[in-house]
Amino acid sequence: MLAKSIKILLLFLILQISSQGYAHANLNREVHTSQQYHFSTPVGLESKVEFWKKIYSEYSTDHYVVHDIDNLGIIYEIVYIKNGSKLSSRAREIRLDRVKKKYKKLLLKISRTKQKHSLKGEDKRVYKLVKSNFRKASRRIRYQIGQKNRFREGIERSGMFKDRINQIFSEFKLPLELTVLPHVESSFQVNAYSSAGAAGIWQFTRGTGRLFMKVGYDVDERRDPILSTIAAAKLLKANYKALQSWPLAITAYNHGTQGMKNAKKRHGASIVDVINGYRSRSFGFASKNFYAEFLAALHVIKNQNRYFQYVNFNKPLDLSSVVFKDFVSITDVMTNLNMTRDEIAKYNPALRKPVISGQKRIPRNFTFQGPQNKLSTRASFYQIIPASERHKNQIRSKLYTVRRGDTLSEIASRFRTSVNRLHSHNSLSHRNKIYIGQVLRLPSKGRSTYAPVRLAKQYQKKYKNEEMIKYQVRRNDNLTKIANRFNTEVSHLVRLNKIKYPNQINPGRILRVPFEVKLFSNNRKLTSPPSIAKLNTNQPKQKNTNSVKLITKDYKIKIAHIKSVDEANQVRPAFLPVSFSNRNNSANPSQVGVIVVDFDETLSHYADWSKLSTKHIMKLNNMTNQSQLNIHSKIKVPFLKVKPDIFEEKRQEFHKAIQEDFFNNFKIDKLLVRNMLKGETAWEICNEIYSIPFWLLASYNSGKNINSIPVGEPIVIPLVSRGRSS
Repeated sequence: MLAKSIKILLLFLILQISSQGYAHANLNREVHTSQQYHFSTPVGLESKVEFWKKIYSEYSTDHYVVHDIDNLGIIYEIVYIKNGSKLSSRAREIRLDRVKKKYKKLLLKISRTKQKHSLKGEDKRVYKLVKSNFRKASRRIRYQIGQKNRFREGIERSGMFKDRINQIFSEFKLPLELTVLPHVESSFQVNAYSSAGAAGIWQFTRGTGRLFMKVGYDVDERRDPILSTIAAAKLLKANYKALQSWPLAITAYNHGTQGMKNAKKRHGASIVDVINGYRSRSFGFASKNFYAEFLAALHVIKNQNRYFQYVNFNKPLDLSSVVFKDFVSITDVMTNLNMTRDEIAKYNPALRKPVISGQKRIPRNFTFQGPQNKLSTRASFYQIIPASERHKNQIRSKLYTVRRGDTLSEIASRFRTSVNRLHSHNSLSHRNKIYIGQVLRLPSKGRSTYAPVRLAKQYQKKYKNEEMIKYQVRRNDNLTKIANRFNTEVSHLVRLNKIKYPNQINPGRILRVPFEVKLFSNNRKLTSPPSIAKLNTNQPKQKNTNSVKLITKDYKIKIAHIKSVDEANQVRPAFLPVSFSNRNNSANPSQVGVIVVDFDETLSHYADWSKLSTKHIMKLNNMTNQSQLNIHSKIKVPFLKVKPDIFEEKRQEFHKAIQEDFFNNFKIDKLLVRNMLKGETAWEICNEIYSIPFWLLASYNSGKNINSIPVGEPIVIPLVSRGRSS
């Protein structure tokens, strides 16, 4: 009897194991539609995960961890600099650079030492830490600021949204572990904004955000925690569908789906093999570490009571919402709902400044949110706003794009307004400067944004009291090239140098050229770099009153022979207004505009602004799916459904939003002038070294092919820091 019972029990256990195996196989096959997935640290990624655990739970923003870029298990030193101390950002950088140079020098010394066993003290410690390849290690030193206090604050802030976020991810049948990603991206800061232009708790870039949300001048849904969560769920689900691997899908959230497709094709589905083997210009430190950061954040959140005691979660916002069927002014909403401007901004983070300030209306079909006690009766709510205060159209933007030679006073005069009003409408302080390509918002009583610009008087003013430098004509130079290089006119160079034959200037000839650079112009000049000042003519010295400092680093220049120093102090031209083509096209020639492609613009933008399909524009330009849209190239756009001025307005709003967002969060501290290093790219300068947007770097290096700057070529780099509103 006992033997029979044992047989029955064994049979039962076998059936149980079989059914569990089947269920487990089903889970693996259907993981993208399941809320269950086991995220564990893969072999080979342990040191990276442990490093980020320490960053999130052990080191605060007072700690700077000096480490090896590739082997995060190698930590050379923890530098303590109290956050909020009187130490300036520049002084902090100098101190940290000094530490990095110390270890670089030490590693090079160890690499030259033949008797390694004779090393002592600090040399011996670093030798045991690094073990081998000391010369290579000397080029891989980096520092990472700790995040413990920010991570704790993020946990507290997450209380406002975590229940709703979990609900959304459950509805999308996604692993709930993915909801820790905002801890990695933003620490749940609703107004988080990166120097690369990513916004909101999920840090969507504009390009990716537009795939799932409305990202415009009046509304930016990336800033809305709930709408961006829905978008993040869609993106993560699409990533998994394309890659069939959660480690790759999560990495694709940072690096891009196509990039991870390429990585998987070359190195397989193993995230460790991808990290160790995949080489791409954009697959840098951030992308390589993104999955390790996620695993570390997941561990800390699961064990938050061990790392963070007495966490007080913020209470969820008790909100109701209603969809606006018309365009409504914020002042009318404030009056009828008894809400302050700050309350509307708090509960509706997707509304951008033009709407909050009243220069634009809350757009049609916007989901307006407010406290339940103010939106308690949804059915009758919309009728509270009188019909006379509901509009069918948006307020037109009055914008102007700064061109060469412009100053604020001249723009104010041209549009019959004042400098003070331009300051207030564009959130400029009197220390700010304007720059070529900047989009300014004009007061409502200004004249047409598209009025022709008369430059003659501007240039007459420009030539008064300007500084001069000597320039030695180079081979293949002509007056047109030199004039463009120095932001002046050929006729002015002819007058200055009494040139009889403008088409015949010989290499070696010394020319007097103006050096009035309106890099950031508010009726003031940017003084020359120290190495150039000695070339100026005997004019009275002017005190530098600019808030932007200019410093040089390894900047080589010969007396009376300036090599592209002008290019280091100019900015890119403003994007050009629409011109018209007279060539034979499928559309009426008078309806086809020719535009010059500017930074961040895509075919989908042109299609959106012209209310046409991308296929229509591609066909007109004989483009295929493999065609690339290159900066400063020309492209034809048909104006069949919108007028050119409407297209131009949308285009200006697009650039205004990018510029406004950046300068609301960052400020330029100084300009670094240095030579391009061997193996260095503009992409690395922007994304890996200095963290600045590509368009900003290009703005300071006009005349250069920003994608292919020769080694040794001078380049101006704007160094930025967090601004007052960030």
